[in-house]
Amino acid sequence: MCRLLAYASPSPRTTRAVLGGNQSAVFQDMTQLHKDGWGSAWILGDTPATRVVKKERSPLTGAGDDRLTDALSERMSRAQLVHLRMATDGMSCQPENTHPFVRDGLAFAHNGSLTPASAMDEHIAPDLLRTLQGDTDSERYLAVIRTKLAAGHDLFEAACLTVLELRPIFPDMSMNAMILSPTRLIGIHASADADTPHDLFNASGLTEQDLPQDHRTEYYLMRQRRFADGTVVFASSGLDIVGWEPLPAESVTCVDLDTLQQETRVLHTAPVVLPGTLR
Repeated sequence: MCRLLAYASPSPRTTRAVLGGNQSAVFQDMTQLHKDGWGSAWILGDTPATRVVKKERSPLTGAGDDRLTDALSERMSRAQLVHLRMATDGMSCQPENTHPFVRDGLAFAHNGSLTPASAMDEHIAPDLLRTLQGDTDSERYLAVIRTKLAAGHDLFEAACLTVLELRPIFPDMSMNAMILSPTRLIGIHASADADTPHDLFNASGLTEQDLPQDHRTEYYLMRQRRFADGTVVFASSGLDIVGWEPLPAESVTCVDLDTLQQETRVLHTAPVVLPGTLR
């Protein structure tokens, strides 16, 4: 169970500048609950041909970690995603299990628990299954997407097909995720029937006042905010939501990093194209 945050902007900016106010500090404060590691991935390079996805990860808590503070407040990039981890199902806090995973030039971070993880193995190409480095369900989830990419699908289609393929296997589990490539930022909001992990909140030792905003009521809800200059931000609950709108349930949203146009596809129904989006 985790927190997800990502943005795409027309020019290099910090996460703190994009969020405004003290919201990057509010996000880092969520490490009191999501204390089992953190990671960041960002775009380096000016053109699609020269861009690469870089990463920084730690299996330790981000509370008081200057590297996480710098990732939020000092790192300049046109696109970045940040992940705070709350480990579930006894999975260890080690580098191989720390999000985001970066494979084949793209970064992936997940919020949820897809169990049993082995149920995904038959949906992963054998050569990719052999490349798994950790034991998380999340890395397998990414491997299913990589299998779709290897079959010739583009990233947006691969993400949509993966959610559709895995949903019958995990009907009441969260597949919320962020993906960052040199050309796309993708937000997956697929958690309509997932149960809020109240047991993990209760076991944390935090008081109700110390729990992040909306965690009891809308833990898996993902929202977005678009700014006049085209900047778009995706985030899990916990931040100040004034001016934000929920992403549609069971949907995948793709942002083009060059044009900042976006397309949202609601799964199981006809695609929904929002104003000013990709055609």
